[in-house]
Amino acid sequence: MAYFPMFINIENKKAYVIGGGRVALRKAEVLMKFGADVTVIAKEIKHRFDCRVIEDIYREEYIKDAFIVVAATDDRNVNKEISRYCRENGIYVNTADSRDESTFIFGANAVDDNIVISVSTSGEDPSLAKKIRDDIQVYYDRDKNRNKKK
Repeated sequence: MAYFPMFINIENKKAYVIGGGRVALRKAEVLMKFGADVTVIAKEIKHRFDCRVIEDIYREEYIKDAFIVVAATDDRNVNKEISRYCRENGIYVNTADSRDESTFIFGANAVDDNIVISVSTSGEDPSLAKKIRDDIQVYYDRDKNRNKKK
Protein backbone atom coordinates (compact mmCIF):
# COMPACT_ATOMS: atom_id res chain seq x y z
CA MET A 1 0.00 0.00 0.00
CA ALA A 2 1.30 3.44 -0.89
CA TYR A 3 0.99 6.23 1.67
CA PHE A 4 -0.82 9.47 0.87
CA PRO A 5 1.73 12.33 0.89
CA MET A 6 0.25 14.91 3.26
CA PHE A 7 2.04 18.10 4.23
CA ILE A 8 0.68 19.53 7.48
CA ASN A 9 1.70 22.36 9.77
CA ILE A 10 3.14 20.94 12.99
CA GLU A 11 4.60 24.21 14.29
CA ASN A 12 4.14 24.35 18.09
CA LYS A 13 2.17 21.09 18.06
CA LYS A 14 2.93 18.64 20.89
CA ALA A 15 5.15 15.83 19.65
CA TYR A 16 6.47 13.04 21.85
CA VAL A 17 9.27 10.68 20.94
CA ILE A 18 9.40 7.61 23.15
CA GLY A 19 12.93 6.20 23.17
CA GLY A 20 16.41 7.48 23.80
CA GLY A 21 18.44 5.89 21.02
CA ARG A 22 19.68 6.78 17.54
CA VAL A 23 16.30 6.31 15.81
CA ALA A 24 14.56 8.47 18.43
CA LEU A 25 17.20 11.17 17.96
CA ARG A 26 16.76 11.20 14.18
CA LYS A 27 12.94 11.40 14.43
CA ALA A 28 13.09 14.13 17.11
CA GLU A 29 15.44 16.20 14.94
CA VAL A 30 13.06 15.99 11.96
CA LEU A 31 10.08 17.03 14.08
CA MET A 32 12.03 19.96 15.55
CA LYS A 33 13.17 21.06 12.07
CA PHE A 34 9.50 21.55 11.22
CA GLY A 35 8.76 23.47 14.43
CA ALA A 36 7.09 20.84 16.61
CA ASP A 37 7.20 21.19 20.40
CA VAL A 38 9.15 17.98 21.03
CA THR A 39 9.50 16.03 24.26
CA VAL A 40 11.59 12.86 24.43
CA ILE A 41 10.64 10.23 27.00
CA ALA A 42 13.03 7.39 27.79
CA LYS A 43 14.29 5.52 30.80
CA GLU A 44 17.78 5.65 29.31
CA ILE A 45 18.91 8.62 27.21
CA LYS A 46 21.75 7.51 24.92
CA HIS A 47 22.20 10.76 22.94
CA ARG A 48 22.03 14.50 23.47
CA PHE A 49 18.59 15.80 22.53
CA ASP A 50 18.04 19.53 21.96
CA CYS A 51 14.52 19.47 23.37
CA ARG A 52 12.66 18.70 26.58
CA VAL A 53 13.62 15.28 27.97
CA ILE A 54 11.82 13.18 30.57
CA GLU A 55 13.94 10.35 31.95
CA ASP A 56 11.27 7.83 32.82
CA ILE A 57 9.46 4.81 31.42
CA TYR A 58 6.59 5.40 29.01
CA ARG A 59 3.27 6.21 30.67
CA GLU A 60 0.02 7.03 28.86
CA GLU A 61 -0.48 10.20 30.90
CA TYR A 62 2.66 11.70 29.33
CA ILE A 63 1.15 11.71 25.84
CA LYS A 64 -2.52 12.56 26.48
CA ASP A 65 -2.11 16.01 24.85
CA ALA A 66 -0.06 14.75 21.90
CA PHE A 67 -0.64 15.62 18.28
CA ILE A 68 2.13 13.28 17.07
CA VAL A 69 3.90 10.41 18.83
CA VAL A 70 6.88 8.38 17.70
CA ALA A 71 7.33 4.96 19.31
CA ALA A 72 11.07 4.29 18.99
CA THR A 73 11.94 2.13 21.98
CA ASP A 74 13.90 -1.10 21.71
CA ASP A 75 10.94 -2.97 23.27
CA ARG A 76 8.46 -4.37 20.71
CA ASN A 77 5.68 -4.66 23.31
CA VAL A 78 6.05 -1.07 24.50
CA ASN A 79 5.98 0.23 20.90
CA LYS A 80 2.86 -1.85 20.25
CA GLU A 81 1.16 -0.45 23.37
CA ILE A 82 2.04 3.14 22.39
CA SER A 83 0.61 2.55 18.91
CA ARG A 84 -2.59 1.05 20.28
CA TYR A 85 -3.14 3.97 22.68
CA CYS A 86 -2.51 6.56 19.97
CA ARG A 87 -4.74 4.93 17.38
CA GLU A 88 -7.57 4.57 19.94
CA ASN A 89 -7.21 8.26 20.87
CA GLY A 90 -6.85 9.82 17.41
CA ILE A 91 -3.17 10.69 17.80
CA TYR A 92 -0.87 10.38 14.77
CA VAL A 93 1.68 7.67 15.55
CA ASN A 94 4.82 6.41 13.87
CA THR A 95 5.99 3.07 15.23
CA ALA A 96 9.63 2.80 14.25
CA ASP A 97 9.63 -1.00 14.14
CA SER A 98 6.20 -1.58 12.56
CA ARG A 99 4.81 0.21 9.54
CA ASP A 100 1.50 -1.63 10.05
CA GLU A 101 1.08 -0.10 13.50
CA SER A 102 1.80 3.42 12.23
CA THR A 103 -0.75 5.97 11.08
CA PHE A 104 2.00 7.90 9.27
CA ILE A 105 5.57 7.33 8.13
CA PHE A 106 8.52 9.65 7.73
CA GLY A 107 9.75 10.37 4.23
CA ALA A 108 13.33 11.22 3.34
CA ASN A 109 13.21 15.02 3.34
CA ALA A 110 15.29 17.70 1.67
CA VAL A 111 14.50 21.16 3.05
CA ASP A 112 15.66 24.55 1.79
CA ASP A 113 13.76 27.61 2.99
CA ASN A 114 10.15 27.02 1.92
CA ILE A 115 10.93 24.18 -0.44
CA VAL A 116 10.38 20.70 0.97
CA ILE A 117 11.00 17.62 -1.11
CA SER A 118 9.96 14.34 0.47
CA VAL A 119 10.59 10.90 -0.97
CA SER A 120 8.88 7.76 0.27
CA THR A 121 8.97 4.12 -0.68
CA SER A 122 6.00 3.55 1.68
CA GLY A 123 8.45 2.12 4.18
CA GLU A 124 9.63 -0.64 1.86
CA ASP A 125 13.16 0.63 1.22
CA PRO A 126 14.20 3.67 3.35
CA SER A 127 17.78 3.57 2.02
CA LEU A 128 16.49 3.93 -1.56
CA ALA A 129 14.31 6.89 -0.50
CA LYS A 130 17.37 8.53 1.08
CA LYS A 131 19.44 7.95 -2.07
CA ILE A 132 16.76 9.51 -4.27
CA ARG A 133 16.46 12.43 -1.84
CA ASP A 134 20.22 12.96 -1.92
CA ASP A 135 20.25 12.84 -5.73
CA ILE A 136 17.47 15.43 -5.88
CA GLN A 137 19.27 17.62 -3.34
CA VAL A 138 22.49 17.55 -5.39
CA TYR A 139 20.59 18.49 -8.55
CA TYR A 140 18.66 21.25 -6.74
CA ASP A 141 21.81 22.70 -5.13
CA ARG A 142 23.63 22.70 -8.46
CA ASP A 143 20.72 24.44 -10.22
CA LYS A 144 20.34 26.96 -7.38
CA ASN A 145 24.04 27.83 -7.55
CA ARG A 146 23.88 28.12 -11.35
CA ASN A 147 20.96 30.61 -11.08
CA LYS A 148 22.84 32.73 -8.50
CA LYS A 149 25.73 33.21 -10.95
CA LYS A 150 23.43 34.63 -13.66
